[in-house]
Amino acid sequence: MSEKLAAVGEITASVAHEINNPVAVIRGNLDLARNELGAAADLVHEEFRLIDDQVYRIGVIVSKLLQFARPEEFSGAADALDPGEVVRDCLVLTRHQLEGAGITPQLALEPTPAVRISRTELQQVIVNLLLNAAHAMPDGGTLTIAVSGAGDTVHLVIQDEGVGMPPEVLARIFDPFYTTKLARGTGLGLSISQQLVSQAGGQISASSEPGKGSRFEISLPAVDPA
Repeated sequence: MSEKLAAVGEITASVAHEINNPVAVIRGNLDLARNELGAAADLVHEEFRLIDDQVYRIGVIVSKLLQFARPEEFSGAADALDPGEVVRDCLVLTRHQLEGAGITPQLALEPTPAVRISRTELQQVIVNLLLNAAHAMPDGGTLTIAVSGAGDTVHLVIQDEGVGMPPEVLARIFDPFYTTKLARGTGLGLSISQQLVSQAGGQISASSEPGKGSRFEISLPAVDPA
């Protein structure tokens, strides 16, 4: 499994780099078209602006993918992070899946102290929880994502309006290789997430009720500003 994950990371990084090449060509030719058209470019100003916006969006997504696939190139384990910023990064990565499932994210991101954890490890945990929520909400709905600070602890909550879980399933969700997704899941996502959060000195917990959705909470120690 670790070899498969490493291979996926290599492929993801390779694809992201390959996407950068045609994006650079699009951006360069767009600038050339503006120069060649001169004043006539004003006639399609709005269309050019929309292309600019979408090219920029592609660049942001590729950047986040590279951060996710090649953590050693972008951040170290000792970095102090703004958890709200990482949440926004993860929403960029999962926007297609959430929109495709008819899910509307509702953010409640309070200013908090930083937390000390690898950026890509926290991304991995949050992305896994967001995708799990998408699978649990086949009819769409609102996905609440909240970040708050209380004393020396930062809390990140992801709460869905999905199908929920009975007690016997809830009791096993952090067990390695336990999955309710059959062929779509490995059963490792939540187990690895728990391990990553624990390594950073934090905890991850879950509560759920059939028909009333699920709530996951990540608690991480705040970085001492001193």
